[in-house]
Amino acid sequence: MNKKLVGTAVVGAAILAIVVAQFVGGGDDAPAAAPPPSPTPLILQGQLQVYQSPDVSGPGSAIEIPVPSWAVSRDKERASFRQGDLLLETDRVPITQEDPVSGLRALVGSQGGTVAEHAPIADRDAAQWDFTYERDGVPRRVTVVGLGAGDALVTIRFEAPAAEFERDRGVFDEALKIRG
Repeated sequence: MNKKLVGTAVVGAAILAIVVAQFVGGGDDAPAAAPPPSPTPLILQGQLQVYQSPDVSGPGSAIEIPVPSWAVSRDKERASFRQGDLLLETDRVPITQEDPVSGLRALVGSQGGTVAEHAPIADRDAAQWDFTYERDGVPRRVTVVGLGAGDALVTIRFEAPAAEFERDRGVFDEALKIRG
C-alpha cells in the first residue's frame, strides 16, 4: 500500500473523530468562556460623596452618592472622579429653581441636548440632561441627573467616549443608588 495514501487516511480519520466529538459529545459541555472584565472597577461599598443640607438635620438631611475609587479632584462642592477617558462628577449648584427640570435647563446654556423628568431618586424629584460633544475629534456622550435639594441642585454627571458609554455606564447606574 502506498505510504502517502495511508498517511492521508490516518489524518482523515483523526479529523473525522474530532468533528464527531464536537457534534455528538460524550460528556459535559465545556464551560463557555467568561466575558472579558470591564475596565471600570465596581464602586466600593461605603465610599460616598455626601452633600449635607445646611438648613435641615436628621434623616434625609444629606444626599449620599456612591462613587468609584478612581483618581479624584475637588473644587469647592464639585468632586471629579476620573479613570482614563471616563468621568463621574458630582456637584451641588446653588440655584433658585421650581423643580429639577427647570434647574437643569438653567445649567444647559448653549450646550444643547435634551432635558426631561427622571423618576424620583431617594424620594427626591429628579431630572436628566443628555447631550454629546466632540473633544479632540472624539464624540463624547454625557448624561447628567439633577436632584432637588432645597435651594440647590445636586448633579451627578457621567461622561465617556460615545462608543464606550453603554459598556461603562454601570458606574453611573451605581452612583444613582443614592441615599438620603
